[in-house]
Amino acid sequence: MTDRDLDAAIRRMTQSRINRRGFLAATGLGATSAFLAACSSNGSGATAAPSTEASAAPTAAPSTEASAAPPADIEKELFMYNWAAYVSPDNMELFKEQFGVETFTYDVYDNNEVLIAKLQGGASGYDIAAPTAEYVPGMVEEGFLQKLDLSRIPNVKNINKTFKGLWWDPTDEYQVPKDYGTTGILYRKSLISKIPQSWREFYEMIKGEASGKTVFVDSMGDVFVFPLKMLGYSLNSVDQNELEEARQILLEVAPHLYALDSNEYGFKLKDGTSVLTLGWTGPLGQELADEHTAGEAGYVVPSEGTLFWLDTWVMMAEAPHPNAAYAWLNFIHEPEVQGEETNYNLYATTNDPAKEFVNPEILANPAIFPPDDVIASLEGAQDTSGNNQRIDIWEEFKSKIGG
Repeated sequence: MTDRDLDAAIRRMTQSRINRRGFLAATGLGATSAFLAACSSNGSGATAAPSTEASAAPTAAPSTEASAAPPADIEKELFMYNWAAYVSPDNMELFKEQFGVETFTYDVYDNNEVLIAKLQGGASGYDIAAPTAEYVPGMVEEGFLQKLDLSRIPNVKNINKTFKGLWWDPTDEYQVPKDYGTTGILYRKSLISKIPQSWREFYEMIKGEASGKTVFVDSMGDVFVFPLKMLGYSLNSVDQNELEEARQILLEVAPHLYALDSNEYGFKLKDGTSVLTLGWTGPLGQELADEHTAGEAGYVVPSEGTLFWLDTWVMMAEAPHPNAAYAWLNFIHEPEVQGEETNYNLYATTNDPAKEFVNPEILANPAIFPPDDVIASLEGAQDTSGNNQRIDIWEEFKSKIGG
């Protein structure tokens, strides 16, 4: 696919805007849920002081030093709120060494809704987060993010123009593109009779041989992809009849699910607790790396199509360590550093020069860098967050998990 074709495809998939009403409906399901989410990270209170320090030692750090951000007084701490296992431990250690950062704290959230609800509940103390792109406008409107000084992030020049100037940030002042990917089916080959190639086959296997051994990521938008695309509808549908059909499918499979889990689902596949997962490619390069290399674990983009997503780096409005945050935003897009990110998390980089440092087998993996025919079947997320029917179905579905 040429750059021109990719640009057209991405813009087609990301054409709809999120609005303030939709943002608040999706992320503020009520004062109680916002409060509980704000208190849910490692038992901390609403001020949510970060508590999980990244301490993994590097095993294969990049061999050349990354260039630094423009000179500034770099603070000794950086507090990050992010998806689980979404940054290479080697890069975190390299960053600490290069910039004299003594404490790199990495707290995790299960989904975008938890991230936003925690902020709405009064959480503070974080420097950096990584929301999915369509959540950025609402975070800006709510005052959660600060405008970026791009002169302090010169490595944004490495980001493919396809991922710039899109509707969620037309001037590219509030976010820096991170990784992109799809939502699909992870599997353990030896524990199932066949590898599902479609959402329909996945559906039948959940009710059959994979009953009690299937996990879905704990993310409403990603889960709705499965029934809607299986039925031949847009994953963004807000049609009452179509959503009712999706509801019936979700309630039908709910008793057969082992769990909703966005953080540990790779381990569940590794130890055989689960054999199928509705999720993302990340575990193939982490918990399931050995199994993936051996052909035992893999990922399928279902034939009916699926979701295209893009995650972003943002700086919190009241970041306590802004200089360290700017240093990170520039450091992470140094080509060799960014190449290590893709090698670690198995999500496609938006950084063109970084591809030189990505394992060729990963670059050639269609599950990570989709080919033309798969790109054509992908659909970007639109603003469905204000739809009460979806919210009600999600809550009902969760209440039925595991029987």
